[in-house]
Amino acid sequence: MTLFYFIRHGKTEINAEGRFNGGTVDSPLVPEGIEATRRIAQHLKDVAFDAAISSPQMRAQTTAKMILADQKKAPELTIIEGLREMRLGDWDGKKITEITGKYPEDINHYRTRPDLFDSKKFHGESYAELIERSRQVIKEITHQYPNGNVLVVSHGILLMALLNTLKGMTLAEIREGGIVDNSSLTIMEFDDSKIDFHAWGETF
Repeated sequence: MTLFYFIRHGKTEINAEGRFNGGTVDSPLVPEGIEATRRIAQHLKDVAFDAAISSPQMRAQTTAKMILADQKKAPELTIIEGLREMRLGDWDGKKITEITGKYPEDINHYRTRPDLFDSKKFHGESYAELIERSRQVIKEITHQYPNGNVLVVSHGILLMALLNTLKGMTLAEIREGGIVDNSSLTIMEFDDSKIDFHAWGETF
């Protein structure tokens, strides 16, 4: 079975400013995010990773490189487009309070009923599209490393949608448990016939 170590990137300037931090915007990690990532890197320093993959966005790459820097023998980091955060179109980079005030019903669907969220109104990506591309990544990596340890660094919405779907939740249910924290660790054992979570959203 493949053992996946899923990490959400460290906290960024956009996170701290209360703006939408989707698939078309980026910003550096803040000191708090750097320190939290250093702690998780220390926690994982003795894990022998067979592969390391990351979203193309710099906040994820920065987080991944910090974790790999503490490894005794780190694999080369591979950038995978399918791990990019959900594209939020016109909302990306905007103040969350501003969008909430303008589009209360749409925000409610975005936060609580992904099956009803009409992302095309804002030139964004749907939850279904996000799930399809991220599941394809997991399928391909599982086949490449059927007995390997794989580091995956990505984003809050993507990890929430992907992992809850893999747990068997419907599209309507995937946001019920909330989003894992920045610089958090979720460990999943996975193959075509079985899935088992050993940790969920742990921080250090």
